Order: sequence, then C-alpha cells, then structure tokens
Amino acid sequence: SPSRYGTVDFSGSARRKNATRETTSTLKTWLYEHRKNPYPTKGEKIMLAIITKMTLTQVSTWFANARRRLKKENKMTWSPKNKQKSCREDKELRFSDLDDL
Repeated sequence: SPSRYGTVDFSGSARRKNATRETTSTLKTWLYEHRKNPYPTKGEKIMLAIITKMTLTQVSTWFANARRRLKKENKMTWSPKNKQKSCREDKELRFSDLDDL
C-alpha cells in the first residue's frame, strides 16, 4: 500500500542540502578564530548564513554539533559563558582538529 505519509518530493526545496566544503571551511575558520568562545552572536550567525547561503537554523545547528563533537573528542575546552576562567589549562585547538567536522 502507498505510504500514508505521502510521497517525498526530491525535486523541490524539501531536500536537505548538505553543507559543501567551502561552506564548512567558512564556518570552521570562524570557529577556529573564536575558539576561546565558540558562540556566534545572532548578528554573526546572520552574516555567516549569508556568506554560506545556509539558513540561520543550519548555521546554529552546525555550531552546536561542532562544539559537541570537539568537546566529546576532547579537542576543545572553553570556559562557560558567564563563569570566571578556570585554572585548568586550555587545550589548544589545532586547525587540523576541525578536519572531520
């Protein structure tokens, strides 16, 4: 029987476009340059969305995923947004650490 969820139209705008290499390199560069506080402001996200031709949601999601993965792999540490800097030495992020994002 036909799927009761209807057919998925792959021709149109519903299809999720994966970030391209040049897109992610823009985001990675921003992340690397702001590794001490990897939280873009709304304005910065809008700017990055325009440059990368992504939606604001996609940009936000990319950063959330990137931060989560880097933290999980212990490649990146940063102090909580509103806390005093911890005594723990910051791990220095290398640009090559961003390769698999």
